[in-house]
Amino acid sequence: MNEPLDALVRRLQAGDRTAFDGIYEQTRKTVYFSVLPILRDRSLADDIVQDSYLKMLDSIHSYREDNFVAYLVTIAKNLAYNEYKRRTRVVYTDADLDTIAPFSYESQLEIKAGNEAIIRKALSVLDETEKSVFLLHNVSDLPHREIALVLDKPIGTITWLYSRAVKKIRAAVKED
Repeated sequence: MNEPLDALVRRLQAGDRTAFDGIYEQTRKTVYFSVLPILRDRSLADDIVQDSYLKMLDSIHSYREDNFVAYLVTIAKNLAYNEYKRRTRVVYTDADLDTIAPFSYESQLEIKAGNEAIIRKALSVLDETEKSVFLLHNVSDLPHREIALVLDKPIGTITWLYSRAVKKIRAAVKED
């Protein structure tokens, strides 16, 4: 049975380290997908997620009950931005810049061969923000509330973007 996140956090604050597993399972996707667009590197995002949980453990006693997911995502994003800044101090040549591809959640998909054309067609009608919202909700199973945290947008905007994305996909698939 899934224990509520707030209860797990209180247990962790009381010194029960076994509560960490439940916290991790309930928050890992949100934390990962909040840093991935910043870093644009899966293995580096994994490292930052791990560092985020370690930092959270070190500062768990200073956390005051409000919104734990936002607290954890803030830690993760700050670490990701610091790492991004550290890495962007490197001077790139024009040849290097030509090889850097823009990040998209679509590139993170693993699509079965038979469905690839249909999925690519459906996703091609969406702009990048709509695509991110749609994929985070349907592929990563994140609720709109957590997507709002990841993309740093109001939940109403996320709901509207998701609805618009679904309508566009239905229209595109219906044409075929």
